[in-house]
Amino acid sequence: MRIFLFLTAFLAAVAPAAAQSDRTRSFEGTVGRSRIVLSLEEDGKGEAAWGSYFYRSSRLDLALEGERRGDVLTLEARATQDRLELREEGSGLVGTLTTAAKRRFPVRLARVTAARDLPADLPPELSLHERLQLSGLTLQPEAVEQVDGKPVRWYREPKSGVRLFRLESGYAAQPMAAMNALLAQDQWREVSRWLSCADIGGEPGVDGGVEGKPWLGRDYVSYGWQTSWSCAGAAHPDFGTAGHSFDAHTGRELKLDAVLRFGPAPTPPEDSDRWYGYRAQTFAPAVVKLLQRYHPQEMQPADPDGEECDYTDPDVWNFPAWRLTPEGLWLGASFARVMRACDGPDWAVLPWSELSVKPEGKSGA
Repeated sequence: MRIFLFLTAFLAAVAPAAAQSDRTRSFEGTVGRSRIVLSLEEDGKGEAAWGSYFYRSSRLDLALEGERRGDVLTLEARATQDRLELREEGSGLVGTLTTAAKRRFPVRLARVTAARDLPADLPPELSLHERLQLSGLTLQPEAVEQVDGKPVRWYREPKSGVRLFRLESGYAAQPMAAMNALLAQDQWREVSRWLSCADIGGEPGVDGGVEGKPWLGRDYVSYGWQTSWSCAGAAHPDFGTAGHSFDAHTGRELKLDAVLRFGPAPTPPEDSDRWYGYRAQTFAPAVVKLLQRYHPQEMQPADPDGEECDYTDPDVWNFPAWRLTPEGLWLGASFARVMRACDGPDWAVLPWSELSVKPEGKSGA
């Protein structure tokens, strides 16, 4: 089955291997005079080991792979060819780091089980390693800007440069506070992804930001986030767009299956086998029919022997990126990598009349 959203591939590329299991151990200490954080996992057989580490000065993750032989762990960083040789000492680790230039530095690390000095509104799913990476970071407020007649303030995280807006007024206080909390979580997720992706040279491998301008409607708020990445160890560079849409009367983020529904039966639970079947057999073919109705010229079948984008293929609509717009619902097709230039056509909008949510300006609020 086609990977359903660029974010899935992005998370697979940038997530530290050491952050994926309850067996992960995290350590903090020094390499020479430099402070580092290292997270480590082993395969349970006392053989393979992997993880990642970062210098406190840069926060940028460097992935590690290696093995255990006896009581010695040998790990190598993909991006820098730094080589760590470590052994257990009490609950910590000691040893040496040898750089690609053959410089050697002593390593002394202590086990750490909690992160301190954390920013507010962090996403709940972040691992200990990711929380340690974000500890002590702050968001700096920038100037207020008028968007759709409403004031927003942009916030920037200085280490990564990741910027996202907050709503200043124009909505009821409680839902606006809820949306701002979700926006803060979105921003910290993007900061975490930026810090988790070093390229093959050990430099930042992610570039991204808000696509165009956010839409601040009466009843809905939405924005798109465009990202490109090239992470050491990933199969290839890639790019994609993700959208976020909020109900301005409740402050909740909307789900696509609640916005666009097909068939009389309730939508199966997300990520279940039935849900994947529904998306492939019911949702995507129905999307193709609607797009053919509203965009007949763009939805002409492609020459099977040519290199045109075939938007009549239901597979590219199984798991689209999406966001609400003044005109309705924008859907972003997702193609195999060889045809990725076809992703996210700007014309692929379904009108409000086809949606399960109420049209903008007619919510009764």
